[in-house]
Amino acid sequence: MDSINETSLFRYKSVQRLLLEFDKPFLKKSESIFFVGEVRQCFKNCFQALWDYPEFNYCEGFAIRDNMPIALSHAWLVNDAMEVIDPTWTEETEVAYFGVVFTRKFVMQTAAKTKCYGILDSDYSNRHQLRREGFSQGALHPLFHPEFCNSN
Repeated sequence: MDSINETSLFRYKSVQRLLLEFDKPFLKKSESIFFVGEVRQCFKNCFQALWDYPEFNYCEGFAIRDNMPIALSHAWLVNDAMEVIDPTWTEETEVAYFGVVFTRKFVMQTAAKTKCYGILDSDYSNRHQLRREGFSQGALHPLFHPEFCNSN
């Protein structure tokens, strides 16, 4: 990805490069299904869930399903025990998730600013701020990203 965009003056040449610095693996899926979202609407499903389930945290990154071995841009939720709650892929049993956990405040502010569900794939709506500057203070959840939150 970076070789495609060699002339960029942005700090990160791609969202994928940004994620490589901060992403975490999420390998345990919650046994409970709290709700079922719309098919192919992962960003919307997870954003809307924040209103009804304040105990969950919003994540974005990439997920790989056992029946489709390519990384797909995806959103999911996690609880404080790092268990995945995925309202979009409820039937999937073997999924590996890699991504970041955002603070609720950052998710809401970004959605209000960009008028889009999703953060990483909608960076263009925010003048590529993430690629230009990286994650701002308060963007990543301190419970899941303490090394970032303590260093900024």
